[in-house]
Amino acid sequence: MKKEKNKILIVEDDVAILDIYKTVFAKFHFDVDFAISGKDALRIIEEIKNGKSDKPVVVLLDLILPDMDGIDLLKKIKSDDATKDIKVFIMTNKENIGADLPEGIKPDEFIIKANVMPIDIVELVKKYLQP
Repeated sequence: MKKEKNKILIVEDDVAILDIYKTVFAKFHFDVDFAISGKDALRIIEEIKNGKSDKPVVVLLDLILPDMDGIDLLKKIKSDDATKDIKVFIMTNKENIGADLPEGIKPDEFIIKANVMPIDIVELVKKYLQP
């Protein structure tokens, strides 16, 4: 399938926060897909790898998920040839997580949720879409 120019995947287990992000990104004409657990996110990633779902340009990834660590999901995305070019923005309230990351696996951005408004995240994503 073709890569959607403005498709994003939001992986967030807090439904209230997820609804805010979905609303703000939709207002700016983003095609939003979402997962509320690591299992849901893995299913979507498998659909992307199998050509059953369009590839997002950015994944907004919460680190603390009910069923798996977001770092494990980051590793799966960045270590597969079909998905490694997807930009992954880690979203967390935990400071200094760089030390927790495995060698060679890095997100494209770290976002401390408490320090930004949803519109700030939209603007950051839009910067990555510019040619």
